[in-house]
Amino acid sequence: MKGRKRGIPSYVSDQFVAEIGHELGNVLNGLLGMARLVRESGLSAEQDRWLKAIEQSGRQLRCLVDTFRQGPARPGDGTRYCPAPLDGVDLLEQLLLAHAPSARARANRLWLAVSPELPRRWVSDALLLRQLLDNLLGNALKYTRSGEVVLKAEALADDPGRRGALVLVVTDSGPGIQPELGERMFRAYERGPASPRDESSGCGLGLFICQRIVQTLGGVIEWSTPAGGGAQFTVTLPGVLAEAPTRPAFQPSRSLQAVECRLELQGAARRSVACCLARLGVAESTLEELSDCASDETTGGSTPRRNLTPIAVFFSEMPIESGLSSASLLLRVESPDGRVLGGKRLDQPVLESSLGPLLLELVLECLWLRHAAPDSGS
Repeated sequence: MKGRKRGIPSYVSDQFVAEIGHELGNVLNGLLGMARLVRESGLSAEQDRWLKAIEQSGRQLRCLVDTFRQGPARPGDGTRYCPAPLDGVDLLEQLLLAHAPSARARANRLWLAVSPELPRRWVSDALLLRQLLDNLLGNALKYTRSGEVVLKAEALADDPGRRGALVLVVTDSGPGIQPELGERMFRAYERGPASPRDESSGCGLGLFICQRIVQTLGGVIEWSTPAGGGAQFTVTLPGVLAEAPTRPAFQPSRSLQAVECRLELQGAARRSVACCLARLGVAESTLEELSDCASDETTGGSTPRRNLTPIAVFFSEMPIESGLSSASLLLRVESPDGRVLGGKRLDQPVLESSLGPLLLELVLECLWLRHAAPDSGS
């Protein structure tokens, strides 16, 4: 179209960009102000978590708007790097919460798999990390329909030359990457094929911005096509982990020490939940191990792994219901004789911060039932 060059309208001036940044800042101030009023109105724990995700997204946008006010950012401009200590796992969980509505709108399942050995304390630029993952997750969700998108985080193994290196992997089950596109996908305004049912695949800046951020952070970004199809982007960032990657000695509450979980899940769902349980210090057992442990207590056999009678919590995926665009998980508690004692529904994404309180609710309800009916055999 006349008056456009490589996707940029010719009439866009530095002053125009600065004015847009100024007006966006005014709107954003109003939104964040209303968010504060909502917080003061009294919220449930789940509502508070979602509001926190809104506020963090707003702060992210405010940083970007402030950059516009200082001067227009153009592809190829330098990116400022301001490292500081941060809670890395919390950053990843807030990202998943922010992208959950987009995943549901496309009937996608969104999973987070954080290695049990990965420390929470990182040193990096939270703004750049979030901008990087926002683009990678946004791309993955845009090109995937009725599929899965997985964000995995782990420490780089067996590489003393990159001490403290963090590895972030985003995998989707979309149409994949055309081999002929190759490294050209990281160029500015280089667009891939249109996503399903979308009229446009965007302006072609997402992966270019990702590469620029990764270079600023001193890392590398690589792409591949998994054997099962889709696309995978792997980012390796040196010097991010402030603590040595060691398996943490989690100390769950006495109530959670009684939990033995059985995962009736497969693939990414199982990996995601298993990582959460490991980080919470909750045991994952097979059905045989559960029955053996209960048998030892009733027959006077060897000392069981835990001092309390194990509470069996079963995880299974719920089928997508009418009117819902994404499946949820069902957590149910069963007695040794197979009776269902209680259940909870866990909507995606499955996060360490939401799974822990939900398990505790189930366990406390089960313990209350045992206390109320000690002769019921449960």
